Amino acid sequence: MRTDRNQLRFNQALLVLLLPLAVLWDLPWLVFLLFLLMASQHTPWDLMVALKRLLRVPPRVVEEDPRPHRFARTLGAAFLGLASLFLLLGLKGVGYALALLVALLAFVNLAFGFCLGCFLYLHLRYARHLFTGR
Repeated sequence: MRTDRNQLRFNQALLVLLLPLAVLWDLPWLVFLLFLLMASQHTPWDLMVALKRLLRVPPRVVEEDPRPHRFARTLGAAFLGLASLFLLLGLKGVGYALALLVALLAFVNLAFGFCLGCFLYLHLRYARHLFTGR
C-alpha cells in the first residue's frame, strides 16, 4: 500500500496555519471551508489533492499503509464538522476550541511525527483482534 507523505504534510500545514487565523480573526466560514476540504478526501472529488496539485506540491509516495492516516483525517474532519456546527449555533468558545484542538494535533504530527489518530487506529485494530480474533 502506498501513501503520499507530502499530501499528509500539506494537509497538516494548512490546518496549522489557517485554523489559528480563523480563531484570531473570528472567521467561522474558514473553519467550515477546512471541514469541507478535509471531508472531501473521502469522496471522488478530493479537493485537498486538487489544491496540492494547483500549488504544485510534488508527491512523495512511500510504501506505507494509508488506513491509519485516513482514519486520522476522518477524525479531523469530524471534529471540524462539530466545530462548524457549534460556531453556527453561536457557541464560539466550544467551536473554536475544537478547531484549535485539530490545529494542535496537526502541529504535533507535523513537528514531531506523532499522529494521535494513527495511534488510536492501531490500538483499536489491536483491541478488535483481541476480542474477535480478526
